[in-house]
Amino acid sequence: MNQTINPRRVDPAPIRLLLVDDHPILRQGMRQLLELHGGLQICGEAGDGENAVVQALAHKPDIILMDINLPKLSGYESSRAILTAWPQAKIIILSNQDDPHVMKKCLDLPVKGFLLKDIQIEDLVEALRKVQAGETLVLTAELASKLQKHQTSAAGQCLDSLTEREREVLRALSKGYTNQKLAELLVVSPKTVQNHLYSIYHKIGVNNRAQAIVWALEANL
Repeated sequence: MNQTINPRRVDPAPIRLLLVDDHPILRQGMRQLLELHGGLQICGEAGDGENAVVQALAHKPDIILMDINLPKLSGYESSRAILTAWPQAKIIILSNQDDPHVMKKCLDLPVKGFLLKDIQIEDLVEALRKVQAGETLVLTAELASKLQKHQTSAAGQCLDSLTEREREVLRALSKGYTNQKLAELLVVSPKTVQNHLYSIYHKIGVNNRAQAIVWALEANL
């Protein structure tokens, strides 16, 4: 008589977390709440930015929950240092600031998410699991909307700062024209075209030709 052998179920490894916040009571409360949920393990804590970098590189956690306002190094500076030394690090900013400038600065690093500290624990756990599963960006709908409005407004302000000639250059640039072709179209020297480009880069906040083309296409110039 054949017997069916049920293979032993192997539970997935827990998500290892590093908690970074300068308030010990908040870290303790977060640890207790997170550990109530299965599949999460706190592998380290840090109360300042310098220690956060040390702990991150020592423990190599799956995800780092990082506050912004920290002693010694800010959460932004700590995240940048960690990502420079360990580009694969997964960092979620957990802050009480919803300033779009702060959000954009952090997301440009890039961190994997930006959440507010008033988030429900169930939503935080869901965000952790999404990031662990490979989702590239975690934002609440409210923060995503606020960031989008800020970026749209900022793009409009940048566009307003361009002269008509600079807009003409940027439109031609987005069509793939070379500097020589731009000079012929505008009946100016290549040096003048280059000067226009430097001015455009500065006004719209980009560093090179490719970024300027992307900006122009997104702005529907």
